[in-house]
This record gives sequence, structure tokens and C-alpha cells, in this order.
Amino acid sequence: MAKWFDGLDKLVKIILLIPIWGWIFAGLYRIFTYVDNKKNPVTLVMGILCIIPIVGFIFSIIDIVTVATENKIKILCE
Repeated sequence: MAKWFDGLDKLVKIILLIPIWGWIFAGLYRIFTYVDNKKNPVTLVMGILCIIPIVGFIFSIIDIVTVATENKIKILCE
């Protein structure tokens, strides 16, 4: 899923990260990034925490900003 999400247009990424449902995509993106790379366990922990709506809501807003500026989710995602 991480590669699928990275291949999307910037506008589509931003729509998927809207905080109403974006916390799901923020969490799943981090979990699948960890599964693909297995580099940083912090990515997995943050992916699991993003499934919690309050934490995920905050991270989906942060992810919208990073996608809008750099076209990629970068915060705690390696």
C-alpha cells in the first residue's frame, strides 16, 4: 500500500488524508511502510498509534502539510 499511495497524485493524497478518514490512511501507510522496509520500529509503533482516532487525527493534519509541501509523508515514517 505504501508504494500505491506514493504513486498517487498530490491532490488525491491530500483528499485521502482529510482528518475525517485520514487517520486510517496515516496509520496504514506507516504500518505498510514498516512491513516493506523493516528499518525503523518507530514507524510501526506510530502506525499503530495512528489507528487511535485522536492521535491519527493529529498526524493526518501533519501528513497533509508534508504532502502539500514535499509530496510525501515523512514525519516518523522511514
